[in-house]
Amino acid sequence: MTDAYLFVYFTGETDADDEAIRFAVTAADDPLSGWVELGDGQPVLRSTKGERGLRDPHLVRHPHEDRWFLIATDLRIQGKSEGFAAAQQTGSRDIMVWESPDLVTWSPQRRLGVAPPEAGNAWAPEAVWDAERGEFFLFWASALYPPETTPVERRIEDSYQRMFFATTRDFVTVSEPRIWIDERRGPGRGFIDSTIIRDAGTYYRFTKDEATMLPVLDRSSDLHSLAWERIAERIGFGQPNPWGGRFTEGEGPTAFRSERDGCWYLFIDQPSYHGGDGYLAFRITDLDSGTLESVPAELPRSPRHGTVVPISAENRDRMLAAYATGSLVDV
Repeated sequence: MTDAYLFVYFTGETDADDEAIRFAVTAADDPLSGWVELGDGQPVLRSTKGERGLRDPHLVRHPHEDRWFLIATDLRIQGKSEGFAAAQQTGSRDIMVWESPDLVTWSPQRRLGVAPPEAGNAWAPEAVWDAERGEFFLFWASALYPPETTPVERRIEDSYQRMFFATTRDFVTVSEPRIWIDERRGPGRGFIDSTIIRDAGTYYRFTKDEATMLPVLDRSSDLHSLAWERIAERIGFGQPNPWGGRFTEGEGPTAFRSERDGCWYLFIDQPSYHGGDGYLAFRITDLDSGTLESVPAELPRSPRHGTVVPISAENRDRMLAAYATGSLVDV
């Protein structure tokens, strides 16, 4: 039963603590209002490994065990003049992992290598439970380069982001990575930032097309399929945004179902470099139609590419109590 929602996110790349994990919860089961930033909006988890920056956090619960897994991109952009291009050429091929039985007590941080050696990066990891196979289906984006090309010779314009997948039961060991989405839309332009929801035996996948900078929507009955059916492209284009303009570009989609009204919601990040100022909320009444409408929402301050998940009142109250005065966890 859904009593509240939890938003897990980072806030940008301007200040030193932007690329760290923050939490917010709703006071009730309305995902469009009543958000409370835990710890007075300060980071709850930050990285002490790898790049020492965390972006694109994703939270997933094991359906048969009392534990949650939080995974994130190992990436720091703040303070680096070379920016996103270099991070796609010689960035981290690991993702960062924590686990928790109660969303308050967190394990030590660990690195999990997922990308192949010829990859320049591993970005925006997410996972869903595959009930048929009894394991997690883990996916992320990587740009690939010829094995004979040295790191200093790599140029993202000569490559593009592909979506990969692997399987895991514990986020300690993973299977060999396989390419999942391979669509080049121009120099350095591929597909990135997939998120998945399941409804009545069908999986629906939203993924950012880096040519249009907008999500596409695909569906399949099999997570492992390499031939998903394309339902719609340029998801959300032209819808009004909260800043007095129109939604024209975005990334980092996160989707979930509301028990309150029976609708699906899709939150899409429209950061400043995509002409916006944060997340927009969209309501979907029919996933197979591929149509949605933007709806007013009062969200936490400055959330960037994160995850919204339903939680119980017990989890919400425990988190409110634990993070009431702010807590920065170094593990």
